[in-house]
Amino acid sequence: MKILLRNLILSICCLLLSSRLMANTADDIILSFRNSLGFSFLEEEDSIILNCDSLLEVLEKHNQYDDYFEFERILIKSQILRGQTRMAIAQSDVMYSKAKAQDNLLGMALALNAIAEVFIATGRHDEAAEVYERSLELFEQYDGDIALKKILLVELAEYYLHIKNMDAMSKYIRMLEKCSSDKWSDTEHAVINIFKIYYNIYAGKSEASGRYLSEVEKIKNKLIPELYQYYLVAKAFYLKRTDRPEEALKVYNRFFSMERANNDYSLFISALHSKAELLEEMGHKKESFDLYDTIYSYINSVFKANYPKEIDQLSIRFQADQLTYQIEQARSESLRYYTISIIGCVFVLFLFIFLSWRKIFRLNQSKKKLEITRVKAEDAIRKKNLFLSNMSHEVRTPLNAIVGFSTLMASDEMEVDETSRKEFCEIIKVNSYQLLKLINDIIDFSDFDEDNISMNIKEYDAVKICREVIETIAASYKLEVELRFVTSLETLAIETDDARLRQVLINLLVNATKFTKEGSIVLSLDRSCENADMALFSVTDTGCGIPVEKQKLIFERFEKLNDFVQGTGLGLSICLLIMRHLKGRIWIDATYLQGARFCFLHPLKQIENPQTTKS
Repeated sequence: MKILLRNLILSICCLLLSSRLMANTADDIILSFRNSLGFSFLEEEDSIILNCDSLLEVLEKHNQYDDYFEFERILIKSQILRGQTRMAIAQSDVMYSKAKAQDNLLGMALALNAIAEVFIATGRHDEAAEVYERSLELFEQYDGDIALKKILLVELAEYYLHIKNMDAMSKYIRMLEKCSSDKWSDTEHAVINIFKIYYNIYAGKSEASGRYLSEVEKIKNKLIPELYQYYLVAKAFYLKRTDRPEEALKVYNRFFSMERANNDYSLFISALHSKAELLEEMGHKKESFDLYDTIYSYINSVFKANYPKEIDQLSIRFQADQLTYQIEQARSESLRYYTISIIGCVFVLFLFIFLSWRKIFRLNQSKKKLEITRVKAEDAIRKKNLFLSNMSHEVRTPLNAIVGFSTLMASDEMEVDETSRKEFCEIIKVNSYQLLKLINDIIDFSDFDEDNISMNIKEYDAVKICREVIETIAASYKLEVELRFVTSLETLAIETDDARLRQVLINLLVNATKFTKEGSIVLSLDRSCENADMALFSVTDTGCGIPVEKQKLIFERFEKLNDFVQGTGLGLSICLLIMRHLKGRIWIDATYLQGARFCFLHPLKQIENPQTTKS
């Protein structure tokens, strides 16, 4: 029993060791294939020794599907190169089916790569191109080892060389160069230069071909046998095209004398055909015909039939899958267009909503502006009506007095004594002055409103002006209250328009006299505490005061504190406009509650502007 158990354990260990050794062998073969850019392959005796079916089973058992498909790709390429086309067709069909069932991207790319080579081997070049391009698309999607893509690019370049499409071959050589841009291996260097030899020969650039041939000759001893054979055929073709037939024939003979020259079936047949053509050109007709007969016999023995049934099945399989792929692509493209259309519609909808919102917003803004304009217009109409009402009253009162007393004085029917005559003259004088002031206020306000005013700025003594204004008011009005001027200054030089400053002071003092029946009216002057460059004027009375709700409106045009008191309601508005032109500021002191106090600041020095003349 112990002996049986020991033998069983030994068998299992041997099986596991064998499995591991087989997996390592597969890895070595794959690595060699990659490093040779697909030029190294398994010979028939190697395949038998390695037992490739067992190797594939081991890789599949260990779920090493990438290695599985890559190793199977090597087997199929080896079969094609040896001329075992029927086996290659069957195995590539199985490989593609298994890769598609697993949805393995690398497997499908490698399987298509193998199918393309089968198509080339069976003469279906147009189908091969389509399959190669599909394989390249899948390799572009596969984020793996770049070595596999290099092998595919070499095969594509070789395919287009075979059908003599030099532009397409050059395209894939440039792609290969980009993939190998960091540092070329000897194999990559040789392969790229060999393709460039062919390209420049067909382009008629023999000198360039010679340079690339020299580059390969420097490293020819480092090349693997399969690639060295490829180099010999390229060199012979170059010598043949550069009119050196004897040298070309020697190189062809060297190639055919190699031990395994016929391992690469396609290369071997191509070399035989080129040698036959060369012998015919050199006049060796019999040798040429014998070689053509050899080519025919070789093809007839190795590739007896074109395997139409098998290859058609493989082609139909690919075409069906390609059609499915194209349908999926079309569906994806339709979905993409559908998505773009939806996004476009949503964008248009949002744009429409935005434009509508902006239109509504502008409409609301226009409504607001229209409402503001309407309010202003109504306010203007109200003020106009108020102004006309005031004017009719203010003008009629002094005119009635002037006309009435003038009529009395001029009447022959009524005798007027000297005392009455003087009294009548005084009344006429006062009312004429009142009417003149009314007209002047209207003219002034119109000039200020239309910005048609200029200031005659000179230096004056503000203290002297204040004293003279007090004297004028005291002489012109019969006051029942105390009127005085208060200042701590002897003199105060100020740059101003004398007439306009007096006009402001007189307007403020006259307004105070209208509403002050007892107490006092005080004009004061001092330097501003906040700004030493400004003079502070104030007119304080002990009258009825100004209600808080009227204080914000008192400087508006045609606003009157008492509609029964004579005046246009323009005096304070004119004061405001004058102070703005003199760079000053006027306001009512809201903290003073025993009457009313008007204050204004006036700069000591004026800065010239287009509306100010300084002399």
